[in-house]
Amino acid sequence: MSDINFIGNISLGKVQVWEDKKAASMTPISFPGKDAGLTEAIDTLGVIAYINFSGRWTGSFKDIQSYIMQIKSIADGQQTSAQALRSPFVNSTDEDSNVKVGLISTNTGFGTNTVSDTTSGVNFTTRGIVAGDIVKNLISGETATIVSGGVAATTLTLDDNIFSASGITYAVTATVNCKVLSIDARWELPGLTYCNYQISVVQVR
Repeated sequence: MSDINFIGNISLGKVQVWEDKKAASMTPISFPGKDAGLTEAIDTLGVIAYINFSGRWTGSFKDIQSYIMQIKSIADGQQTSAQALRSPFVNSTDEDSNVKVGLISTNTGFGTNTVSDTTSGVNFTTRGIVAGDIVKNLISGETATIVSGGVAATTLTLDDNIFSASGITYAVTATVNCKVLSIDARWELPGLTYCNYQISVVQVR
């Protein structure tokens, strides 16, 4: 598994541009009678944000076309259940520019099936990282999955031993639930060996 960007189990290949904006607002709900002047509020439809991203699939025509059709079938369906959107770009914002940058960092420690990062600002537990998310060693290209109970503030426990030194650049995904609004795929000629796409989703609870 070399990819770390997925909708459900569908590969998203290389994500190139990621943007989101808050869409939900708190809708005030009035109480009747003597409490009419007081309100509480609900998060309308549980929608948190629109997320738009673009990227590129590279590989065989058959595989890429399969990814497109699977995502189109989600977008065209009733979507009674949300899909897990997994990427390093999820839940990570550059505070200076407010741009999604993903959790891409350099490890400060390692052990058997573990990776640690005590870099200032890195906290795995507050970035939406959960068991089942994926860590990729960006030097070797190896990936591993975070095991159950394997998320601590500065250390992740993995199902494989992919780090043998400190100072290695890595990426780690986070997961949000979403429903697919649309997909636009554009094949590149000649050869049909890569395809650019744009996908729009809404993040839900």
